Amino acid sequence: MRISREQLQRIRLRHLGYRITLVYELLLLLLLPVAQQITLLLSLLLIGQATVFMVFVSRYSALRRTRPLMYGLGCTAIAMEVIWHAALFWSPSLGRALTTPHVVVWVLFLLVAVVRKVKSLIREPFVTTSVVLGAASGYLTVGIAGGVLLTAMWVLQPSAFVASALPAMSAGAVASVAVAPALMAASFGLLTTVGTSVLTPSNVTVQVIANVITIAGQLYVAILIALILGRVQKRLS
Repeated sequence: MRISREQLQRIRLRHLGYRITLVYELLLLLLLPVAQQITLLLSLLLIGQATVFMVFVSRYSALRRTRPLMYGLGCTAIAMEVIWHAALFWSPSLGRALTTPHVVVWVLFLLVAVVRKVKSLIREPFVTTSVVLGAASGYLTVGIAGGVLLTAMWVLQPSAFVASALPAMSAGAVASVAVAPALMAASFGLLTTVGTSVLTPSNVTVQVIANVITIAGQLYVAILIALILGRVQKRLS
């Protein structure tokens, strides 16, 4: 298969985007303890995550048909993040009302990002280190989506969580913002099957969300391995 110079340049830039995405997601994970001390840091990191997806990955993706959808959902997610936090600060009741559309937009955006990532990886002409790193970044994206779900669940049903297992909140802090880093960390614990102690075992809804996060992570790995093995076998045959 012959590849033009322009196509090769796009592949290089796309592979660079894979590496940048993985580094950024690892940075987000490592900064969760800092985000526990600095209000709104996690929100800024999520906005940065959406920007990385749009600027460094979607821009050079071969999937041009769904690119406008990715940009639209990304910009909407960023806008909803700002509006949601402002509403929680100025009018908690309005913030709770906006929680559902906020989480729906973010989960849709991250879901589209993961699906596009898998499709892009399948279409890569070469399996390089950058492609493998891109696959790893997609796995971490599932954990970030789970953290958004758990944060929304905290706003809607605080009783679904074990208060003693969550960090103590400072006076005047917005509850959902204060516990968001801990819930994001809990999501990665569920993703890797390590588990977490912040969920109430008797609450069916939050247990279903926990199972969805764990199963989604395992399915992502299984599907990706199956696709890669199928592709290698097809080339050998």
